[in-house]
Amino acid sequence: MSQPQNVVEPFSPLELASMTDDLANLLSRETAALEAMRIKDAVALKDDKMRLTRRYRAAIDELRTGRISLRQISEEERRRLTEAAAHLGRVVAENEHALRAGRAAVERVVAAIARAINASERRAIAYAPPRHAPPRAARFGAVAFDRRL
Repeated sequence: MSQPQNVVEPFSPLELASMTDDLANLLSRETAALEAMRIKDAVALKDDKMRLTRRYRAAIDELRTGRISLRQISEEERRRLTEAAAHLGRVVAENEHALRAGRAAVERVVAAIARAINASERRAIAYAPPRHAPPRAARFGAVAFDRRL
């Protein structure tokens, strides 16, 4: 009897390592684009990033549920997976740093634009020369009239 069509074979350790490398390389490209302020290039990687992230997450879920076991893999496969995971960890940290720096820069630009708009509105409201209050008359002390006379 044949296997059902919708059953997916689990990832092999080398497929997982290759997928990890692919994700790390994509994140490195995104980080480089962000650091070079090539936002369009970074945004263009979004779909590939989502696709690779979903595949990687599915593979990790298979590890967690026990569908894939790493106990029987060879020492070479274990070394390859360890190196790929360590490299991905470094790249993710760099990417996160670049994304945070980019976000902070955008927030500073937006704040500067808001300040400029507010300053412009204040000047538009106060277009005429400032009016000064009319001078006040000198103050006198209290005066009482005696009308008994």
